[in-house]
Amino acid sequence: MRKIDFHIHTRASFLDAHFEFSQAKLDEYIANAALDGIAITNHNLFDEVQFREIREAVQIPTFPGIEVSLDKGQILVISDGQDVKTFAETCEKVEKQCTKVGDYLSVQEFEQIFGDLKGYILIPHYEKKPPISQELLSHFSDLITAGEVSSPKKFIYCLNGADRLVPVYFSDCRIKDNLSILPVRQTYVDCETISFQTIKECLRDKSKVALSRSDGNRLFQILENGQHISTGLNVILGDRSSGKSHTLDAIKRRFPNAHHIEQFALVARDEAEDEERFSRYLSQNQGLFSKQHLAGLQRVIEDVVDISLENDQREVENYVSSILAYARETERHDAFSNAKLYDEDPFLDRDQKGLLTLISSTKNLISNIEFREIIEKHLVRANLIDLYLELMNLYSAREEIRLKKRWVNEIIRDVKSQLQRSSAAPKIADVDFYKVALNQRKISTFEQIAKCAQRRSTPLRRQMRGFSVVASVSPFSGAGEIGAALQRKIAFSNAYREYERPYRFLQELKQIGAPLEQGEFAKCFVKIQYQILNRDGFEASGGERSEFFLLDKIESADEHDMLLIDEPESSFDNNFLIEDVNSLIKQMSKKMPVVVVTHNNTVGASIKPDYLLYTSKEFEDEEVVWRTYSGYPTSAELISPDGMKVKTWDVLMGNLEAGSKAYEERRQTYENLRNS
Repeated sequence: MRKIDFHIHTRASFLDAHFEFSQAKLDEYIANAALDGIAITNHNLFDEVQFREIREAVQIPTFPGIEVSLDKGQILVISDGQDVKTFAETCEKVEKQCTKVGDYLSVQEFEQIFGDLKGYILIPHYEKKPPISQELLSHFSDLITAGEVSSPKKFIYCLNGADRLVPVYFSDCRIKDNLSILPVRQTYVDCETISFQTIKECLRDKSKVALSRSDGNRLFQILENGQHISTGLNVILGDRSSGKSHTLDAIKRRFPNAHHIEQFALVARDEAEDEERFSRYLSQNQGLFSKQHLAGLQRVIEDVVDISLENDQREVENYVSSILAYARETERHDAFSNAKLYDEDPFLDRDQKGLLTLISSTKNLISNIEFREIIEKHLVRANLIDLYLELMNLYSAREEIRLKKRWVNEIIRDVKSQLQRSSAAPKIADVDFYKVALNQRKISTFEQIAKCAQRRSTPLRRQMRGFSVVASVSPFSGAGEIGAALQRKIAFSNAYREYERPYRFLQELKQIGAPLEQGEFAKCFVKIQYQILNRDGFEASGGERSEFFLLDKIESADEHDMLLIDEPESSFDNNFLIEDVNSLIKQMSKKMPVVVVTHNNTVGASIKPDYLLYTSKEFEDEEVVWRTYSGYPTSAELISPDGMKVKTWDVLMGNLEAGSKAYEERRQTYENLRNS
């Protein structure tokens, strides 16, 4: 097995913060990581002079490369290094095209610049941001076999996915003087010697890549001193102040996207504060349900929010007044006012939204592939096509008439305007009675819907790990409750006076203006409260809430690269740990690396970890030495990166059972009680 890092930056581009390259730091990195091969891959540029100096200075194969911004993603292009000058000239074309943030090469430009792509190793960002699109991967399917990932979790995910690319895990590191933490992100490839062709062949076969030299993908390096952990479930043991938290913090620095559940973080300390935190948590985490539940009401609000019944009333009154004036002042009538078009009403202009929706639905039935068998079981496809064509013809005919009416309306409007300007008779005001009547109907329907939405109900009851999340709906009982629900410091007292009259209430909400947004109006009408019920159907107690929080926190790690849990036994009883927590942790460890710090045998032993770490504070020549020993639970000894050893039995007895003597005494007591 050979260890490579083919994603190293040595020059800053417009995509990087400025840094100065350090050859000494690169030498230190290569030696510390025991690398067998590297590639220099700067953003959209290649420094030929610097590359030659680096290749001359290091003692391992070094390949020229470039990280290209391609169609809003990134891709590594690595050359065999036989003709560095030509490669530099090629990369110069990339540098000229990509000069600022947001610049990307198109596929055509990329292919034109690099020519025959078969002569390169192409490694796109895959499970890593910004990724190359699936369309591009399909386009280059015969050229791209490997993809760069951002974590061991994603490495394993790609290995296990039959349709996924061969994963590689590289440092993506800027080599500079002040690089305080050396990278531990590299990939092992199964080959005897490092050459361009052997690497290219390895990146075609998932069985040829690994995260560790001798343990395959069971382990990966986590610290620069050579410490490894499992890609599954790890348990860290150790006495008080032996370095457990220090080790966990070091892992967290390496993986800022790790989900860290800190010791005591979920335990209630102040009842009022815990109640507020719990309510806030439920509102935030069930926000999607609130949005879905209020979506219908929000759509109705958006349809009526700009309706002004006062303006409609004024238009009607103006129309009536103008008609009366026209009738009274007959002596002012003349040839212009007696013309037919003087008071002609325009054609009504109605949209065809309903017909367009029906056409779209019919088209979906015809084009749907996933459920075609079910659709054709009930509906003859030929009939659907005939229906679609007839609806389209109807739409075309109606649209033609609508456009003609609109054209005639424009003529009528112009003629009326000229007649009314020429006549001494009173003008008759325009009013759209259909619109006025429709607006009144809309407001009436809106008020019914708003009242219905406020009706007391329990629309959500969802099971979560033995608990029930319940949402209850009711009207607000005061202006303060509305502000609390929106978590905004807005005065709702004036608006709330009209709360019983939804249309008037909506008008008052409009008057508030910023920072209240129109998209939040539905939240002001309906109060949604959440509760957590225990297994017996009662509201969860403080301790049960903490249990719920822990389970939810563990489950919410799904989108993270790693899960870190610090001494859960400090806050929870053993029954809860062994029945609920252990099984969930084991489940999560099948998706990502999990690290649990513990000194409790319910977690440390019963959970059956994949890998053990033991931290120890030791003294050598009157100096404090912090060591971490590690190994599999079945190993006779745990070994530190510097080769020191401790017996696994002694660690387990000392940290989980308070020593073998105490363990034997407890065991004998339990045996006596069972046999009594």
